Amino acid sequence: MASPAIARFSFAAIIGALLAILAVPGSCAADDHAMSELKGTWSGTFNQYSHDINGSFPVKLTIDAISGTEFTGTMDWPTFDNTRTRVKGMVDGTLIKWTETEYLRGDDAVLGGLYVAHFKADNEIGGDWIDPKHTITPKGPRYGTRGADFVLKKE
Repeated sequence: MASPAIARFSFAAIIGALLAILAVPGSCAADDHAMSELKGTWSGTFNQYSHDINGSFPVKLTIDAISGTEFTGTMDWPTFDNTRTRVKGMVDGTLIKWTETEYLRGDDAVLGGLYVAHFKADNEIGGDWIDPKHTITPKGPRYGTRGADFVLKKE
């Protein structure tokens, strides 16, 4: 039979190990932090290199509703005939993913592409846009052909 001192040490070691596992980046706590930081308006630059376009364009992402790990909002494209689209997205570990699902105003943006971003710094996210007009085959957290990159800062 183990002595009380050994039993206390084993219990403390188990609790310490569990706390270390919960503190791993990408855990639920990290997801909650990302979700609380996402709500609001993000502005920046979309650098496109697909659809025979090679240029940089201003864009504004507004996340106005969050439920669990999912969110909804809009994207505004002032130089694309002032087009506005509806977006739907989610936080998946350290990745922030969304797509434009429909036009709310205008029609001068590509619907169905996948935005894959992460926090680059406080109040700054950046990542890639995966072009839906190219061959897309699911492969892990990213798939398809990169058609642009972007950086957005919270207003």
